[in-house]
Amino acid sequence: MKPYELPFLPVKFEAEVELSFYKKVVEATSKLEKLKQKINYSVVNESFIQLLTLQESVQSTRIEGTQVTFSEMLEDEVSEQSPDWEKVEVRNYRRALKLGVEAIKAGYPITERLLRDMHRELMKDARGAQGTEGDYRRIQNFIGPSKNIKDASYIPPEPQTMGDYMSNLEMYMNGHPYIEEEDLLHPLLKSAIIHAQFESIHPFLDGNGRLGRILIVLYMLQSKLIDSPSFFLSEELEREKFKYYAMLNGIRRIGKKQPDWESWIHFFLDSTIRMADHQYNKLDRAEKLYNEGLDQLSISSTKYVWKMMMTYPIATVKTIESRTGLAATTIRKSFRELVEKQLVYQDDRVRNKKYYQYDLIRIMSENN
Repeated sequence: MKPYELPFLPVKFEAEVELSFYKKVVEATSKLEKLKQKINYSVVNESFIQLLTLQESVQSTRIEGTQVTFSEMLEDEVSEQSPDWEKVEVRNYRRALKLGVEAIKAGYPITERLLRDMHRELMKDARGAQGTEGDYRRIQNFIGPSKNIKDASYIPPEPQTMGDYMSNLEMYMNGHPYIEEEDLLHPLLKSAIIHAQFESIHPFLDGNGRLGRILIVLYMLQSKLIDSPSFFLSEELEREKFKYYAMLNGIRRIGKKQPDWESWIHFFLDSTIRMADHQYNKLDRAEKLYNEGLDQLSISSTKYVWKMMMTYPIATVKTIESRTGLAATTIRKSFRELVEKQLVYQDDRVRNKKYYQYDLIRIMSENN
């Protein structure tokens, strides 16, 4: 096998094929807008977004082979942070995502520099870090079941071409700086193309899959499909992991006569439709849980602690104290009431008790 001569962007489609996309684009954008409006007016929107970003970080790293769970990462946040490499990768992913989101919200475009900065965060003290964090690869890499290139299922373009490919990708995302171009493709279709092209370029020695999935949400933010980091695809992609990889291989002409962009884009749109519904339902259930709990409470400080448990479903007195300014004695009293009403549950420690909002953890963790 030789390195694949990956075509540069843009991708051109026959009118009939493009029309088949737009039937799903209409449904997907409608569901994304419905989710956006629900988040904007939700009483638990900030909590929900924070938990979603953690869950995205868990799901995206699971695609790469980690086994750490959402609950374990919630525990990690209130304990001394573990040096375990799986948890390091999840924490790094979350930081890289935050870096990218803040840049887009500040009005900066997605650039090669931003991608390299995020890669640096992603690979900090992580498995596969080789002192090349933030640098495009200078050696040939490949995708396959072993460390032998002879077993490779895909060999990306040669390292000396990385600058050209990434420059082309940046221009595709942002437009030509001096030429007014009329790009008729819907941003949702471009999100699918950008992710797949980045994965096929495979510009870094490691971390390409994770960074490419962050790129989906950043482009959706940049193109105003969403207005907060409130929609992620990794949960759905992890659920259909082998189909996801098969669809990406299709655009690389593996087992095909021509790059199969059509199948990949339909898969991406179907995943978006399912995930928008799924996240809407999660938020709806989280809102109901919060309001039902609130109805049982009368003391304002206890209501405040209950609201904080929607952001930190596993917490200690110290967790709440450091984030609210409430006195520790007040927080303990609130926790006693919440435990009595079975709104939260406590462990059996004498000191540094942990309190668990199991209903919310279940809502966020459920995959369907």
